[in-house]
Amino acid sequence: MVYQKGPEAGERKLVWKFLFGMYPPNSTAEERQVLDTKLEAHYHGMKWAWRGRYPSAVRLRVPADEEFSMAIDKYEVLQTQIRENASPLEKLAESSLRYHIFNDQLFRKAQKYIDADVPRTDRHRSYFQEEGLVKLLSVREILLTYAAFHQDLGYCQGMNDFVSRFLETLDSEADAFWCFVGFMRWAGMNFTAEGIKRKIQVSEELLRHVDPELSSHIERVSKEKLLFCLRWLLLCFQRDLQHQDALRVLEIRGLEGGKDNSPDWQHSMTKDEVTGCCAPRKDLTFDVLLCVAILVQNRDQLLSFHHANDFFLFSQRLQGKLKLNTLRGEEKELPRPELSSLGPGVMLIPGQ
Repeated sequence: MVYQKGPEAGERKLVWKFLFGMYPPNSTAEERQVLDTKLEAHYHGMKWAWRGRYPSAVRLRVPADEEFSMAIDKYEVLQTQIRENASPLEKLAESSLRYHIFNDQLFRKAQKYIDADVPRTDRHRSYFQEEGLVKLLSVREILLTYAAFHQDLGYCQGMNDFVSRFLETLDSEADAFWCFVGFMRWAGMNFTAEGIKRKIQVSEELLRHVDPELSSHIERVSKEKLLFCLRWLLLCFQRDLQHQDALRVLEIRGLEGGKDNSPDWQHSMTKDEVTGCCAPRKDLTFDVLLCVAILVQNRDQLLSFHHANDFFLFSQRLQGKLKLNTLRGEEKELPRPELSSLGPGVMLIPGQ
């Protein structure tokens, strides 16, 4: 269902909790209700632990943004109320984390980048506008809590886009946090230099197999090869597709990541018996296939480029203009038959 058409809007909250590892697949409704209570309490305990350690980091400082300053005041009032009405389970969670060891330097570094990114994260979307940007403070809180307790990776730019999707879809700060944690178990490597280098390498290998002429042309013109696809692969097309399509790609990656992908990306470079491509099957994720499909659909334009910068401009022009084929029960034909196995087609809005 997720791959063919995506879940119905009313089912998405529940589906995502399974897709991103918050719920065990065989859990009962009663077990999930107990788990919700425990996870929410533990999340609040984690929040209050870093807030107690770093009181100066509690409030985001945006002196030139009156709208955001008002949202910060409202958010802190809500947090005070939550803290005053804390359940025994939440107090126990906070107490158990009181002596957690934080790396102050890493936390401050993460806070600096989070505070720079959050004020411009999807603030135009109606979900964040509804309560005067208060919910954007939840995005900040999730990111800071993650960075505080996952300091081996910390915060990397682009994580804010994913947290925004989780929060808007689940409409719960605690649920969004735990689904983001589940997502990062297998996607976290993509935010490292090694991980994104591997993503680009796999895309280059697949393009070389599918369209040797286009691959050779890009390599001849640009030493960076497919580096211009970096944003697509790093952010799983979250900034390049229309919103509902971006959610679908994230869901499909949730299927792949939760079921098949190794979290450490340590795969041998053996020839895949099905595709004939050098990349192992589990490296050929949907975002990689989508990336190559887009390049092949635009091959004539790409073949006309004679400067490396043209490829980066091409990528920039497509931002927000890509559109998945979401017609139910009907598959749009791709222009090249060898791409018929790459899954749902891709349509581009005319005039890109």
